[in-house]
Amino acid sequence: MKKWLLSVVILLLSLYLIACTGGDKNNGSTVTTSKNPSPEEILKQDPHADIFLLKGTVYQTNIEWVDKLKLTKKTQISEITAISSNDLKNFQNGMANKLPKGTKIYSVNEREDVLITEINGKTQKYLALSEG
Repeated sequence: MKKWLLSVVILLLSLYLIACTGGDKNNGSTVTTSKNPSPEEILKQDPHADIFLLKGTVYQTNIEWVDKLKLTKKTQISEITAISSNDLKNFQNGMANKLPKGTKIYSVNEREDVLITEINGKTQKYLALSEG
């Protein structure tokens, strides 16, 4: 009886171990990749979004909690070089969908994920849209 019980336990343990290690090329780990949203993705979700693209990151304004932040301009880091056409697949760095060409873009002292734009004395706060 003991040999029979021991055999069953060993068999079940073996099946359990085989099932836990079986077949997955990533040794059971899941590999996922993600990327920042594209201008096309943002404007599909909200056609009225006010965005620009800088160094591969989309920045968006009119975000309530960002608008409430007390921020101070640091240094000019770029400016809008073109207004995008309706061809969103060709939206490139320096392009905006609503800001005019020549709009200055500034970093801020308080945060790295928010930039300030300024044109004709009017400023707006833009949040970097990131993955996830």
